Amino acid sequence: MASLRALHAFSLLARHGRAALAAEKLGVSPSALSHLMRKLESELGATLVHRDGRGLTLTEEGQRLSLSLGDAFERIEDAVDSFKRRGRTELRISTVSTFATRWLIPRLPKFQAVQPDVELLLSTSTRIVDLDRENYDCAIRLGTGNWPGVESKLLWKEHLSVAVAPSLFSDKNPADQSLLSGFRLLHSASRRNDWTVWLEAAGLAHPDTKSGMVLQSRDLAIQAAIAGMGAIVIDRRFVSQELDAGHLIMPDWKRVELDTGYWFVRSPARTLTRPVAAFRDWLQTAV
Repeated sequence: MASLRALHAFSLLARHGRAALAAEKLGVSPSALSHLMRKLESELGATLVHRDGRGLTLTEEGQRLSLSLGDAFERIEDAVDSFKRRGRTELRISTVSTFATRWLIPRLPKFQAVQPDVELLLSTSTRIVDLDRENYDCAIRLGTGNWPGVESKLLWKEHLSVAVAPSLFSDKNPADQSLLSGFRLLHSASRRNDWTVWLEAAGLAHPDTKSGMVLQSRDLAIQAAIAGMGAIVIDRRFVSQELDAGHLIMPDWKRVELDTGYWFVRSPARTLTRPVAAFRDWLQTAV
C-alpha cells in the first residue's frame, strides 16, 4: 500500500500547484516534499511530477491520480478539525456590514467573556438570508420587523443625525443649523436617500442632495467625514467611538427618527439553543 503521508503530500501539491506552499502546508522542507514524491512514484511505478528546474508540476499520470483522490484529504482534515472543536459550540450569525463593524464587533469581547465556549462565525451580506434553509442560527436584519416566518426582537429604531469633523466649524457657532449649506454632503451608496430624508425633516435645502460625494459604504463615509471632506448623516450609535475621541462632532441639530430599525431574528422552526438564546439576551442588554 502506498504511503499515506506521501499521498497527502501529493494531494497538497495538486491542490496548491506550488511545491513551496505544499511543503509549508505539510510542515516539511521542499526537499523533503520532493523525496516524498519520489517515494510515492517508486511505490506506484509511475512518474507523477515533472522536474524541470522550475518546480514540480503534475504529469498526465499525476493528473489522473489527483482526479481519483478528489477531496479525500480535505474531507479528512475537515473531520479532524471538527473533532478537535467538539468541546466548542458554534454560533453562526448573519448581519449587515455597518452593524457588524461599527457596533457589534467592538462589543463582542463582552459576549465572549460570558460565553467563552461559543465559537462565533460572523458573516455580512446585504441580502436577506433564508434562516430555514441556510446554515445560520440567527441574523441581525435592518427593516420594519414585519418579516413572515421568523421570530423578531427589536434592538433599536434608527435615527439620523449630522456629524462633521471639528475643523469644519472653526470659529462658527455649532448651534447654527444653517451652517450646513456651506458643507459638502457625503453620501453612502447603500443609503443614498438619507440626506433627503433629513433635509426634508429639518426644512432645509442643499445643492448636494442629489449630487455630492458618494462613498461605497457608510464606513467609508465616516472616514471621509473624519478627514474633513464633508458632513454625514448617520445613527449616533455607529460613530460613538469617533465622537468620544473628538474626531467627529454631532451638533445639537435636528434628529430624525426612522421607521426602520435593527432586529434580532431567528427561525421558530429551529430549536432555540443555549448559544442563540444567550446571544439574543445579551444583544438586548448591550443596546
